[in-house]
Amino acid sequence: MKFNISLIVSILFFFKGYSQTTGFTTIKDEVAFKTNFASASQKIESIESQFNQVKNLSMLKDKIVSKGKFYYKKGNKVRIEYTTPYQYLMVLNNNTMMIKDDQKTSNYNTKSNKMMQSINNIMLDCMRGSVYNNKEFSVQAFESPKEYLLKMKPQTSIMKKMFANIEVFLDKKDFHVLRLNMIENGGDNSLMSFSNTVMNKNVADALFNTK
Repeated sequence: MKFNISLIVSILFFFKGYSQTTGFTTIKDEVAFKTNFASASQKIESIESQFNQVKNLSMLKDKIVSKGKFYYKKGNKVRIEYTTPYQYLMVLNNNTMMIKDDQKTSNYNTKSNKMMQSINNIMLDCMRGSVYNNKEFSVQAFESPKEYLLKMKPQTSIMKKMFANIEVFLDKKDFHVLRLNMIENGGDNSLMSFSNTVMNKNVADALFNTK
């Protein structure tokens, strides 16, 4: 199971100890921010975006750049579809996960594995505005003129083994996720940037089929 978990982390989250926090200051009224973030997120029924993922690995000189499509639908449904330079698909639907490549399709029950369940929760919390409810991380909130930044620091042994920090960048206008930067303990990181985001569009349930 170790290989499969590593593969899921690699394609799900986006891994040189590189932070983008320059220009951000601590939010003074974090209580109000939490309330507004949760309220805005509750209004999001669906998200459809394109994404660009840049992965920095210390063992490689060049960055690994991937592109694809991202979908979220209320009800704990996420679809990450890589289209360039290779085709790869990952679908989360409540407690089930499906990963598909050119060779095979694999299905998992996230409830049966603590690490998979934690990874599942990270992605969903970012979309649902519930990162403060995730006890596996402590959260610090910052702001710039146009963005909010949530810096999530692992608190449990499982997450500490995987990540040094997770950075979530939000648009100040409507709190939707602009970028996710996940930084590993070893110094590698992966940055996923979202563009052409459309919210509350009718997204078909068939996109989240895990069978």
